[in-house]
Amino acid sequence: MKEEKRRYVGLKSEGLDLGKREYTMAIIGRNGKMSIHLGKTEVKGRQALYRKLEKTDKVALEAGNLAFKMAQEIIQQVGCEVRVLNAAKLPFIWDAPTKTDKSDFSPLELKSADAMKLAHLIEERRDEKLPIVPLPSEKEIEMRKITANKDRETRNRTQNINRLHSLFHNQGYTSIVKKDIATAERRKEAVKLLTGFDREEAEWILKYLELHEQRIREIEDKMKKESENNENMKILQTISGIGPITAFAANLRFDLAHVGDGSRFSTGAQVSNFIGFVPRLDFSGTILRHGHITKHGNGYLRGLLVECSVIFISQSYLYITEHFAAWSAVRSQKGGSLRERFQYYTQCKEQSKKKTVVAVARRLAELMYSVLKNKTEYEIRKWDGPKKKIKKRAVLENCA
Repeated sequence: MKEEKRRYVGLKSEGLDLGKREYTMAIIGRNGKMSIHLGKTEVKGRQALYRKLEKTDKVALEAGNLAFKMAQEIIQQVGCEVRVLNAAKLPFIWDAPTKTDKSDFSPLELKSADAMKLAHLIEERRDEKLPIVPLPSEKEIEMRKITANKDRETRNRTQNINRLHSLFHNQGYTSIVKKDIATAERRKEAVKLLTGFDREEAEWILKYLELHEQRIREIEDKMKKESENNENMKILQTISGIGPITAFAANLRFDLAHVGDGSRFSTGAQVSNFIGFVPRLDFSGTILRHGHITKHGNGYLRGLLVECSVIFISQSYLYITEHFAAWSAVRSQKGGSLRERFQYYTQCKEQSKKKTVVAVARRLAELMYSVLKNKTEYEIRKWDGPKKKIKKRAVLENCA
């Protein structure tokens, strides 16, 4: 620790805690004394903050959209070192007693507690011991916005479809199912059955759905255009069931925003944990129980992978569209080992098809990471059977 402290002799360390409208900055000066500065996060307030920094300073922030923007501005305008840290891996900040025990601290100390700890952290630890988040480029931020917008518009469309379906149920038309209002043409015909205020409400919902679907088409066109010019996305689309939309989201999460040159994840199992496909673990003494999947990470990508896994192991791929790519992995004749694995566990072991599909989605995520990291196209391979040395063909024939 003494060697680490010597490294920062003559440097100032700043911890920056950001709120929606205000920031708190704790500065540890060259003499070792700490000072607290408060300000606004608007443009003028940020510029006033940057004037307090020097080129030899080192600044620490917790990751967030505003933190990424301010980190880039500090690098461009000041030129000092900036470290954006993963707040989820800083438990001493979230579990600190200053968060709950308010009787022993002044209001200023309570407000600046996180900033003070960030300043001490950046002063005392080397970069290798810090949970540093890489700064995304402008293109990566733009791609993140596109993916988030697609997810948001899809959720809004689903919400309005459910609202419209409930209007038919309220008026007693229980024979109307969601496939009857899945397209604009079917919705216009079905709405004619409604009367009164429900009919008026349905007409407004149709307008909302038209706007959502128009926006979704525009976003998908952008994704498809980007996938045509990106080599990584082309490699991902060599996997059966993976289309331009899934390739766009996966490439963003795996390669650009999180994995980069592959140094962050050393194995595919770490990718599965990052996405949330691994089971929860419950320890009690010597007993270990496996629960449902953790569902950590990006839910939109996880949902796409589940859909793709179904198409990947399916019997027929001809009538499946990109919107139903989730079911592509189980229905494709090019499913290879994943399809045979699915057949074995559902037919021989009689496991739940839904749970098995999620397990296949996990392996599909690891497969996508593998082809991205190795820069190789997908090749269909046969399954060697379960861990016990049993010939898979004989096993499948006996189960039939």
